[in-house]
Amino acid sequence: EPAKAPACGAQGCGYAVFVSKDHLGEGDSELGYNLLKMALYTLAQGENPPASLLFMNSGVRLPAGQAQDVIDSVRQLMGKGTEVLVCGACLNFYGLTEQLKAGEISNMYEILGRMQEAAKVIAL
Repeated sequence: EPAKAPACGAQGCGYAVFVSKDHLGEGDSELGYNLLKMALYTLAQGENPPASLLFMNSGVRLPAGQAQDVIDSVRQLMGKGTEVLVCGACLNFYGLTEQLKAGEISNMYEILGRMQEAAKVIAL
């Protein structure tokens, strides 16, 4: 049975990670993509997984993409109890709905709800 993400406390339920683009930071797009892949890998290897991993806009290209290392990191987080929600409207926009390899198709209500429930939100 997978481990559970941190329980809810007075400040909220653990933390959420919001991925709104397919790269991290500004500047070179290839570097930004590699940095985001490394951030997901680092989260997956850590002892404190997020309660939620939330993908929106071009960020949905990650759990629906061809990079197996990214898919593996997302699945490792799921195995540690992280809920992974992926924007369905965004998947539709990019024509990626059928390619989703990790996570659950979701909507704005659920994604923003997880942000509101979290003690903190980290935007990548």
